[in-house]
Amino acid sequence: MLKYIVLALVGLGIYIGVTYKDEIEDLTDSRSMEDVRDAMEDMSDKASDTADELSKKFEELSK
Repeated sequence: MLKYIVLALVGLGIYIGVTYKDEIEDLTDSRSMEDVRDAMEDMSDKASDTADELSKKFEELSK
């Protein structure tokens, strides 16, 4: 009997999470943190691309 209650509570939790996902994210402000993380990843990618370009140019000038 206990496992059916646990299963029902887990199912209810999943249903609430799927149904109210946007509202939950708004309350926890997790979207703004995702935006910050995306911006940091973009800056990191640009920095690594620039470093690769500079190293290629340095190799060309060294020859």
